[in-house]
Amino acid sequence: MTSPVYTRSLNLLSGLEHAAANVALWLRCNEIREQHPFWPWEHPHPGTGRHPDLDRAFPQAPGLLEIAKSAGIKHGVYPGTNVPFVATIDFTLSTGMWASSSLVHWSCKPWAVLTEAANRERILERIEMERLYSAAVGARHVLVDGRLFSAHLIGQLDWFRPLRSEMLNPAIVGPMREFSEHFMCVAADSLSIAKHFAAQKAKVPDHLVEVIFRTAAWLGHIDLDFSRPIVMSRPLKRDENKLKRSLSMALLGVEHA
Repeated sequence: MTSPVYTRSLNLLSGLEHAAANVALWLRCNEIREQHPFWPWEHPHPGTGRHPDLDRAFPQAPGLLEIAKSAGIKHGVYPGTNVPFVATIDFTLSTGMWASSSLVHWSCKPWAVLTEAANRERILERIEMERLYSAAVGARHVLVDGRLFSAHLIGQLDWFRPLRSEMLNPAIVGPMREFSEHFMCVAADSLSIAKHFAAQKAKVPDHLVEVIFRTAAWLGHIDLDFSRPIVMSRPLKRDENKLKRSLSMALLGVEHA
């Protein structure tokens, strides 16, 4: 997945991870790491590596072997060996200002797998190890099973999500605020009419209208409800950040990332 936050793309392993990454980017997490390792032995805290002053405040993180043993859970080894496997968490996220940011771990497992899989008990043990590790390093742990994401939300976040190059382009970012203000003034008209009006007022060239509209809506400058169908021939359906706030509280523990 291309990201508006990083120069690199995110490498995702499932449809649920793709949906979760879409939401994490939209909630404006300031860091997203996919498949971050929970090493079997004591190792540097997952919060290290961002700034020397912060790194000195972090203790070593305990190994997952020790955590699993204390909980009475079998850690597991690579098949045919005695070598402990290296577990990974689907997402390690960071929220807040860099000097006081908080870590959040997401375990992504579809609800159907959690309730119906033949190896359900082992899956739940693995999730419990991830939860205990998160607690040991002072991170919030959230089980993401997909029930909070509608197909409309994920599809439309995919459609509207800007490229990093677009987020850094002055020709797109420069007129965005003015474009958005004019757009919201006529939001009772159809989306197409509002786009045309805003483009005229902000003097946006035709080839940039669509990308500025998409980026402004994704950033929240245009108040658009992504959970419902977006039809260009109809008026704007407002959300007033209700969906974003509720998802941020449920998934990150903060009102807004």
